[in-house]
Amino acid sequence: MSELVQERVVTAISHDQVAAPGSGTWVLDAGHCPRPVCRFAAPLFRTGFQRGFGETFARYGVLLDHMDVAIVRGFIYNQLRALGAPPEAVNHPPKEVFDQILAGSPPHQERLATADLVWATRRWREDLDRWDTLEKPARNARRDALDAVDLASLSDEELLEHLAVCRDEVIEGWYVHHRYNGAALLPVGDYVVHALRWTGRSPSELLMALAGTSPVSSGGGPELAVLAAAVRDDPAAQILATAERDPAEIVAALAGWPGAVGEAFAAYERVVRFLAIEGEDSIGMPCTIEEPELMVSRLRAALDAPAVDPAQTAAAAACAAIRAAVPPEHRAEFDDLLAEARLVYRMRDERAVHGDRAIGTVTRRALLEVGRRLVQRQLLDAPDHAVDLDLDEVASLLRDGSGPDTAEVARRVFWRLSADYREMPPIFGEVPGPPLPAEWLPPAAARIHIAFGFAIDAVLSDIGPAAAAEDGVVTGMPVGGGVREGTAKVLRGADDLDRIEPGDILVTTSTGPAFNLVLPMLAGLVTDRGGLLSHAAIVAREFALPAVVGCAIATISIPDGARVRIDGDAGTVTLL
Repeated sequence: MSELVQERVVTAISHDQVAAPGSGTWVLDAGHCPRPVCRFAAPLFRTGFQRGFGETFARYGVLLDHMDVAIVRGFIYNQLRALGAPPEAVNHPPKEVFDQILAGSPPHQERLATADLVWATRRWREDLDRWDTLEKPARNARRDALDAVDLASLSDEELLEHLAVCRDEVIEGWYVHHRYNGAALLPVGDYVVHALRWTGRSPSELLMALAGTSPVSSGGGPELAVLAAAVRDDPAAQILATAERDPAEIVAALAGWPGAVGEAFAAYERVVRFLAIEGEDSIGMPCTIEEPELMVSRLRAALDAPAVDPAQTAAAAACAAIRAAVPPEHRAEFDDLLAEARLVYRMRDERAVHGDRAIGTVTRRALLEVGRRLVQRQLLDAPDHAVDLDLDEVASLLRDGSGPDTAEVARRVFWRLSADYREMPPIFGEVPGPPLPAEWLPPAAARIHIAFGFAIDAVLSDIGPAAAAEDGVVTGMPVGGGVREGTAKVLRGADDLDRIEPGDILVTTSTGPAFNLVLPMLAGLVTDRGGLLSHAAIVAREFALPAVVGCAIATISIPDGARVRIDGDAGTVTLL
């Protein structure tokens, strides 16, 4: 990152300087994207989000119509639309009005009937089976087919056609991701809501019982475990993997290694090559295949991993403690709810990895080829600047050289890499009031309303209700148990990960897949943004790491290099 970007002075943008994206209430989603998304990706979010959320709400009997998405200066804003409500509606109507709507609205009556069927048939199981047997394989096959195209051999027009196909697949990927929201989130929310009622334990402790059931969240999965085992069994391969050599040379050597190591590396590489190293914008940000040192670092961490998975140990302890606190008459129901939550938990991250991020990375590769051609023609300053062109601009620049000049594109790149979410209004419109009271609904619909409400809140509400910094203590949401001390390393993003040393406590805005590579080294994790089901929270549980998320101002309140104590049970970070 350039010194200009590092030294950029952040100033807030007022509501007077930027227009609201529409009527009603719009909330900044800084937990997923704390920096702007690239110009190519920006117009692709809305269609997939609307269609996917709309279908999952209808399929699971939720009294919401869809989620709308708007991009303001590259930042994502969300708006949840209640079923049948106009865009300007913010809060639910009075009870007598709502009762009339329920009684007289066929769409509402259909959702209530659907809610009964969801619980009776455990609809998420059907969706999980469809995901595993149809959707995920189909998405991966489409990804691999596009990735196999020899981009350098294409003419400009053929490259444009390929890029248009990639664009359409990105939109489809966002749709697929959110079509499975119900299956991924409802059983998890239902388990937590019931266990909270029975035990009074914290949501963080309850979610700890799910650790170890989402291998994809830790950035490796079974493919990495197989590779690590193969390398351990081959002394020469192990020496190579741990050698002080150029990571690109190590990757190339392992890829060509004969026997089990080469086969295992090929399977691992197919999984991780498509992961964006930071955030949700897999088109705008580099992917693992562009950063071979990340692949080598993750393998080395797996080689050093303890024989007994700490996440599995922590999960077993959490399950036992929680179950003991459940009244005996509810334990059979608790066991059933926990089993369903553990069954679907992996879908939380699998939908992103296989649904949209991988195809975004394939799209990025095509744009980098565009960028190389435009650099040769002196129409761009660097190949990766092409991600800040929209498809029409790409076409005009390739065809006749017309379009934004190099200075304009460079300004876009500078804004994307340097802008901070704190510069943007956190909300446009009226602050919403309390949610619809569940007691206004029939039992099945009320159960869905409460469970889905918890899950959506755990994903989208990314600042803790008690987030603050006072008397040397920063507070947020506790998501990983235990107390540890260490040196705080305040990082802006994944490009600073080389500063991490064993025993450090990582302090950052939010985490992406690349952060998984250093988590085994850490004493703790602290983020400004993130909820109970954010990436940071999930991976902290997968690595049994003390963590506090949604602190709001941790990165500007905790000095880099300070000695701190993190309490993952209390949700505090104390300067020592």
